[in-house]
Formats: sequence, structure tokens, C-alpha cells
Amino acid sequence: MYKDLIADKTFYSLNIPLTLVPSPSENDYTRGFIQRFFIQKANDANGFIYEVNSETYDEIKDNPFWLKATIRWRISGPLDIVYDANGLIIDKGVSNSNKASISIGAEIIKNLGLYLPNILQFYK
Repeated sequence: MYKDLIADKTFYSLNIPLTLVPSPSENDYTRGFIQRFFIQKANDANGFIYEVNSETYDEIKDNPFWLKATIRWRISGPLDIVYDANGLIIDKGVSNSNKASISIGAEIIKNLGLYLPNILQFYK
């Protein structure tokens, strides 16, 4: 049993990843959002949050030593809620969208909002 567990040491290793700051492309701005990937050591709820690229995220997505969250981050569009002529919301705006994304990610990584204090980061 123990031999089976340690057979794949890379799976259970805890290499600290490099954190990165995304660089949205013009295509991302045209699309209006980017995917952001976050990880945190599973045994340290108040520990450092790492933003990583999709490749790093995919490498550790099944590793039980890490909490993992991915969010959709709006980078273009109206800042605030947009209503139609009947008063119905047609776009909740970048600010509200990013706040909602942080809330969803914070269900997994509780202090994600502290890592992302600027809800208009990358907005153009």
C-alpha cells in the first residue's frame, strides 16, 4: 500500500509555483473577459494565493494538496448595470460581474477577494 502511494512522487509533491500577472490580448478585450486560475495550499486557508497559468493549473488540478479556483474576469464592456427601456437588466456591468466572480471563487479559496482588491484590473 505505502509503495503504491509513493510510486508517483510527482503527483503528491508540493512544488511552489510561480505566480503570474495575466497579460490580456486584443482578442481578449474583443471577447470581453479572461479566465484566471488560482491555487492555494489546502492546509493553509489564510496562506498565500497564487495566480497561475492554465498549464500549471491543469498540472495540479487533481493534486489534493492544493485548493483550485478558476474565474471569468471581465475586462471590457460597460462599467455599471445597463437597463433596457423596460427597466430590465441587459448587462450587469464589469464591476458587478467581477464581484460575482470573486464571490464564486471565494467559495473555494476564501480570501480570494483580498488577492483581487481591484475589481477593474485590466479594464479597458
